[in-house]
Amino acid sequence: MTNLELARALKHNMFATRSTVDEALEYAYSIARASDNPAAVMTAVQVVINTICDQIIQNASEEVL
Repeated sequence: MTNLELARALKHNMFATRSTVDEALEYAYSIARASDNPAAVMTAVQVVINTICDQIIQNASEEVL
Protein backbone atom coordinates (compact mmCIF):
# COMPACT_ATOMS: atom_id res chain seq x y z
CA MET A 1 0.00 0.00 0.00
CA THR A 2 1.39 3.39 -0.95
CA ASN A 3 1.33 6.38 1.37
CA LEU A 4 -1.38 7.93 -0.77
CA GLU A 5 -3.53 4.79 -0.58
CA LEU A 6 -2.98 4.66 3.18
CA ALA A 7 -3.99 8.29 3.63
CA ARG A 8 -7.12 7.81 1.57
CA ALA A 9 -8.02 4.69 3.57
CA LEU A 10 -7.54 6.41 6.95
CA LYS A 11 -9.26 9.71 6.20
CA HIS A 12 -12.84 9.93 7.41
CA ASN A 13 -14.93 12.75 5.92
CA MET A 14 -17.27 12.85 8.92
CA PHE A 15 -14.49 14.60 10.85
CA ALA A 16 -12.75 17.92 10.30
CA THR A 17 -9.14 18.78 9.63
CA ARG A 18 -6.87 21.62 10.71
CA SER A 19 -4.43 23.67 8.64
CA THR A 20 -1.37 21.97 10.10
CA VAL A 21 -0.54 18.83 12.03
CA ASP A 22 0.60 20.98 14.96
CA GLU A 23 -2.78 22.74 15.07
CA ALA A 24 -4.56 19.39 14.94
CA LEU A 25 -2.46 18.03 17.80
CA GLU A 26 -3.08 21.12 19.90
CA TYR A 27 -6.81 20.72 19.27
CA ALA A 28 -6.66 17.07 20.38
CA TYR A 29 -4.64 17.95 23.49
CA SER A 30 -7.11 20.67 24.46
CA ILE A 31 -10.07 18.29 24.09
CA ALA A 32 -8.29 15.54 26.02
CA ARG A 33 -7.33 17.87 28.88
CA ALA A 34 -10.86 19.23 29.22
CA SER A 35 -12.86 16.07 28.72
CA ASP A 36 -13.95 12.95 30.49
CA ASN A 37 -15.83 11.95 27.33
CA PRO A 38 -14.02 9.25 25.30
CA ALA A 39 -16.08 10.03 22.18
CA ALA A 40 -14.93 13.65 22.24
CA VAL A 41 -11.31 12.59 22.58
CA MET A 42 -11.63 10.11 19.71
CA THR A 43 -13.17 12.84 17.54
CA ALA A 44 -10.14 15.00 18.25
CA VAL A 45 -7.83 12.10 17.42
CA GLN A 46 -9.61 11.59 14.08
CA VAL A 47 -9.09 15.28 13.29
CA VAL A 48 -5.36 14.71 13.78
CA ILE A 49 -5.44 11.63 11.54
CA ASN A 50 -7.38 13.51 8.84
CA THR A 51 -4.91 16.40 8.95
CA ILE A 52 -1.97 14.01 8.57
CA CYS A 53 -3.76 12.32 5.67
CA ASP A 54 -4.32 15.68 3.98
CA GLN A 55 -0.60 16.43 4.27
CA ILE A 56 0.33 13.03 2.80
CA ILE A 57 -2.12 13.54 -0.09
CA GLN A 58 -0.76 17.03 -0.74
CA ASN A 59 2.83 15.76 -0.68
CA ALA A 60 1.95 12.97 -3.09
CA SER A 61 0.28 15.36 -5.52
CA GLU A 62 3.33 17.65 -5.43
CA GLU A 63 5.59 14.70 -6.27
CA VAL A 64 3.57 14.05 -9.42
CA LEU A 65 4.06 17.63 -10.64
